[in-house]
Amino acid sequence: MNDKRFSIFDIRFTRCEKRARWTEIKTWFLLLFVFIVSVAGLDAQKITGSVNGRQNNEISPIPGAIVQMLGRTSHFTTDAQGQFTFDVVSSPIELIISATGFKTDTFQYKFEAKEFVEFTLESTTTLSAVEVGAKNQSTLISSINPIKTEIITETELYKAACCNLSESFQNNATVDISTTNAVTGSKEIQMLGLAGVYTQLTIENLPMMRGLGVNQALNFIPGSWVESIQVSKGTGSVANGYESITGQINTELKKPDCKSEGLLNGYINNMQRMEVNAIKVFRINERWSSNLLLHGSSMDFVTDQNKDGFMDSPDGGQFNAMHRWLYTGKKGLSAQLSVRFVHDERHAGTVEHDGSEHSYHYYQKSQQADALFKLGYIFPGRPEKSIGMLGTVRRYLQSNQFGFRWYDGRQWSSNANVFYQNKIGETPQRFRMGVNVLSDQYEEYYTGAPFMRNETAAGGFFEFTGVKGRSTVVAGIRGDYNTLWGAIITPRLHYKFQWNDNFSIRVSGGRGQRTANVIAENLSYMVSQRQMVLPGNYAGEFSKAYDLQPEIAWNGGTSLVQKIKIGSREGTLALDAYYTWFERQVMVDLDSDVRKVSFYNVEGKTSAASIQLDYYQEVSKRFDLKLAYRFTDARVFYTTTGSIERPYTPAHRALANLSYRSRRDKWLVDLTANYIGSKRLPSTQGNDAAYRLPERSSAYTLLNGQITRNLGKFALYIGGENLLNVIQQQQILSAEHPQSPFFDASFIWGPTYGAMGYAGFRWNF
Repeated sequence: MNDKRFSIFDIRFTRCEKRARWTEIKTWFLLLFVFIVSVAGLDAQKITGSVNGRQNNEISPIPGAIVQMLGRTSHFTTDAQGQFTFDVVSSPIELIISATGFKTDTFQYKFEAKEFVEFTLESTTTLSAVEVGAKNQSTLISSINPIKTEIITETELYKAACCNLSESFQNNATVDISTTNAVTGSKEIQMLGLAGVYTQLTIENLPMMRGLGVNQALNFIPGSWVESIQVSKGTGSVANGYESITGQINTELKKPDCKSEGLLNGYINNMQRMEVNAIKVFRINERWSSNLLLHGSSMDFVTDQNKDGFMDSPDGGQFNAMHRWLYTGKKGLSAQLSVRFVHDERHAGTVEHDGSEHSYHYYQKSQQADALFKLGYIFPGRPEKSIGMLGTVRRYLQSNQFGFRWYDGRQWSSNANVFYQNKIGETPQRFRMGVNVLSDQYEEYYTGAPFMRNETAAGGFFEFTGVKGRSTVVAGIRGDYNTLWGAIITPRLHYKFQWNDNFSIRVSGGRGQRTANVIAENLSYMVSQRQMVLPGNYAGEFSKAYDLQPEIAWNGGTSLVQKIKIGSREGTLALDAYYTWFERQVMVDLDSDVRKVSFYNVEGKTSAASIQLDYYQEVSKRFDLKLAYRFTDARVFYTTTGSIERPYTPAHRALANLSYRSRRDKWLVDLTANYIGSKRLPSTQGNDAAYRLPERSSAYTLLNGQITRNLGKFALYIGGENLLNVIQQQQILSAEHPQSPFFDASFIWGPTYGAMGYAGFRWNF
């Protein structure tokens, strides 16, 4: 069993493969880009027009109005003059147009000789049930959704390079991104004071980022592919399953009906990390369209800024391809199909790999193939009544070598859902219900020890949305039967009160449960000489899930949102408070023994509280300001030390972002400062004096900036990260002797490399 290795196609491969293969892959990739860019899409017709509003018999343009084609999930937003432009391939079409303070309306449009069309909405004093945001904000807080939701738009993503999803939260105070160790370059997210494994990660509301590859999943979503990101705090909807505990991050990818025929994006930084992304839209006919999304990245440049003998960042590369099809039928029928393949390979460790006691080698190879299917039907004349079927299948494999230790894991996952929603009679009350099956098959090998698990959960849910006056309540319950844990009941409740047009209150609460994949989720601690200690018979197959019980937690919170005006300038002030309490948690104990990382269940006694204040203000016609502060109190309970502050979790975090837009957005300038407070570090008192660390890290500030020059459909950008050149000097204990018992590269609390500059381009063709 010790030499078992496998690939996504069950083809044996060795741990150390030559980098020459990446030269071949990059060559084929560039040839493929040349082919894709040279292919002309089918002709489409443009709709150019404006959305106006009628108030007190006066008609004026509406900036920020939402224009959406019936049956499509993507939408378009009017500019500051209330105008919009997008392509369509069929006629007639129905447009749903909505805006805050106006009645949502549906218009039928046919291609006509005139080049410009106008639509007019009537004023209303009540809020419609359509999710819209504030004028010109790049990060929106939904004013309608009872669940507190931040919408990170494409405009916000363009403020930074955002090479992948893990790098898309630099201007967001809700989600923390941190490096897990000084060798692999792996990053993880945190929300509400807890690790990202407690946050449900979805692609278009489907569970495509979970299981063994959850810490890699963010790296597999190129930033240029992303249309928007929705970040929800607290327990989400029961429709999305029972696993969400601290929130949900949902990513909407660019669809075949996007505005442009395609996109080409290139990026390079001073560490010679190079990336190319391409998206090509194909208009097949009036019903069918598709797009091909491609990504290639590579890095082959060794740096050692702190002179500890270890590479600052791994080299290697990634190839990523997705093909999507969209069908829009008559009378409300629509369908989507997506397939994707990812290949990622990394090398790291000491600068010199000579096989001596002073050298250390890290190798990682990941492959993933997945497919997504959606089929929906909206009943004619009844847009509130629909039925849908959704499904995913995913195959994931990874192989890792950490010095003389190794880990292999593979996963088969599938998910099938059927949904139905409707309103109750002629009232504004509505409901949705559905059934789903989620199945996982895991096969893991940790330095020869096997860990096998098959887990299937089947269940259903019912969710009621009631509206009365200014109050909205969403009450849901789901029941599932899990083949490992039996019956699971998940209640969740969300309440929103709209005090007036500018002030709202939200309250939420509910239960979540998850099965921990403790080895895959904690691979960063394998970059050390720590021994992994699990309960049960370590030499054989473990019963159920590593002989650990599932994690169960309750989350409750409240959110206050106040829209404000200073003169004619709009702003938003939001205050959140959330508390997570674990009925049962799997402890990752790094403190009891500096030579070990121990996993065991703790009943109760662990919690996390988070309070956050966000302020957005349109300072002037050209400048926007965003400020945020968050306080976190997260506690763990170890069998040896009792209740103690959760390690690597800063109590204080602050953010300041200033954005500038010149006339017609020709120049865009963005500057962001992130303050990260002191963090508690795991105890090193068991080490010799030379290998002991302080109990707490230093606080530090990261400064990032970017300048973009828009030239029509072409844009050039340059920027820098960590401009203050902050770097954690001692990153690895016993770096000079990786085979000694004191070697540990997991004590990372700050940046592992200094100032970094980059440049790139975007071309919408």
